[in-house]
Amino acid sequence: MCGECIAYGDLGVAVAFDQTWKIMTAIANLCNEEQQNRWIPRIMEDDEFLLGIPVTEPLSGSDNLLPYDAPGSGVQMLAKRKGDKWLLNGTKRYISNGGLAKMYYVLARTDPDGPLSTSLTGFLVPSDVPGFSVPEVWDKMGQRAVQNGTLVFEGVEIPDRDRVGDIGASLPAVGALLLGFGSNIQAGATVLGVAQRAYDLSHQYAHERIQGGKPIIEHDIQRKRLVRMAMKLQATRSYLWYAGWNCKQQDFDRKHASMSKVFASEESLAVCVEALELWGATGYMKKNPIEKLLRDAISFLHSDGTNDVLSLKAATFMTQQRLVKTDKRYSKRVAEAALGQ
Repeated sequence: MCGECIAYGDLGVAVAFDQTWKIMTAIANLCNEEQQNRWIPRIMEDDEFLLGIPVTEPLSGSDNLLPYDAPGSGVQMLAKRKGDKWLLNGTKRYISNGGLAKMYYVLARTDPDGPLSTSLTGFLVPSDVPGFSVPEVWDKMGQRAVQNGTLVFEGVEIPDRDRVGDIGASLPAVGALLLGFGSNIQAGATVLGVAQRAYDLSHQYAHERIQGGKPIIEHDIQRKRLVRMAMKLQATRSYLWYAGWNCKQQDFDRKHASMSKVFASEESLAVCVEALELWGATGYMKKNPIEKLLRDAISFLHSDGTNDVLSLKAATFMTQQRLVKTDKRYSKRVAEAALGQ
């Protein structure tokens, strides 16, 4: 709800907060007590303490989320042990809060040749460590109020006490972040705020814009358009709330986290396109707010995992689910039909 409300004002600002919230959740669930006691007070006491999670690299993006588990694939950034320290070397790209965050939860390979499932380790990396730099902040189509940076790690030394979890065991943590800790669901909620803003502005415009001698909201084509927009908003919000409730259950259905983000981003974009159609050429002009909202909404087809990859993950979860047979008669007929009978 907070993410949606902040995104109603600006999606970029909401993303900056959302990244911090979800990494705070990860710290609270994945870090040991000593790490939590050392870091959480510093984060809470500093109003400008943003967080980031560098995963994407120039040569690996969706490979890390599927995951593509062939030996040596996916994340290429290396972490090499040196006594009680680790040396981090590599480059991360398109990282939200890149150059703004004061600490990053970095995922690196501790085995250069193994599969991701046994080779990925997490580290807490302050932004002021020697060897860390942000050489580029990307000029984006939307989400312009938050930075997406390229992060370079050149011989960055991190003490072993800032290693998160067991060596080579951080890939499940990524899955937990997206699914069980609600990252995908939060992402869906933020882009919904953009769509709600587009609807509200369009509703006002429809009352005040006169064509054919009357407000355009009195023309059937625009009234029906607003109804479609309202239905999409309500359906999306209801699904996100259900997915949020579901992920807190002991035996939660993992597919809903991925599916709710896909659904929210696609429906929110559809609402913004409908808004553009209602406004006509006026909505296309940069002087007016609809084109900005449309640019922001488009970004979430790929944020927090591309919709294609998240749909594949949801399909995998669905395939693995226990088959439910609700009625013996119908189940028997289904089985016969599947055999071509």
